[in-house]
Amino acid sequence: MVAVIFDLELIKRFRKGQPSEIVEIGACKVHLGKKEIIDQFQLYILPKRGHISKSTRKFIKMKEEDVDKAVSFEEAIRQFANWLGDDYYLCSWGKDDKAHFINQAAQNKINLDWLRNYNDIQKPIGKLITQNPNNQLGLKNALKIAGIEPKGKAHRGIDDAINTAELFIKFIDRIELQENTLSEKEILNQYKKYKRSRFRHTDQRQNKKERTTALHSSNKPT
Repeated sequence: MVAVIFDLELIKRFRKGQPSEIVEIGACKVHLGKKEIIDQFQLYILPKRGHISKSTRKFIKMKEEDVDKAVSFEEAIRQFANWLGDDYYLCSWGKDDKAHFINQAAQNKINLDWLRNYNDIQKPIGKLITQNPNNQLGLKNALKIAGIEPKGKAHRGIDDAINTAELFIKFIDRIELQENTLSEKEILNQYKKYKRSRFRHTDQRQNKKERTTALHSSNKPT
């Protein structure tokens, strides 16, 4: 069995409530016995609107030629699920990336059977290297505390996945990974939470727009 350490990068949003879309999946397989990275996966994803903004490309260090290689979200999940194989743990630094997978898959009615044996390794590693177990430790600080020199560039999915994997390997003997499955209830609850957040910000923008319009109308000379 292997541990698959993955990291997602999203399109850069310009307002609250704007849909989050995954634009890159970076992942690597760690052999639990050999305690080393044995394979890597990277794929860029084209958003539904068919355009990746310059600000997003700059933020995730995406080259112009990478845009031509980007695939649809459906195709990306198909390739990723095939690459995963049969026996694996899925791990990420924090739970946000799992939530992004659920939200976008639910929107596109994509099967999530492959999203199993998930483990958030931020919390157990944080407890091992800091005195405050409740601290949401960032990856950059965790690497520094653990004495690991970061590889590549931050906010590049494959590089963040590799760095997270190196951190995982350092503490591999002190982390107990759990086997689990993703229930329909968890999918539904997460997607409802996502939609409530979007609609709340949409309502706030609409109310602000209406107040501004009303204010301008009241200031017009009669």
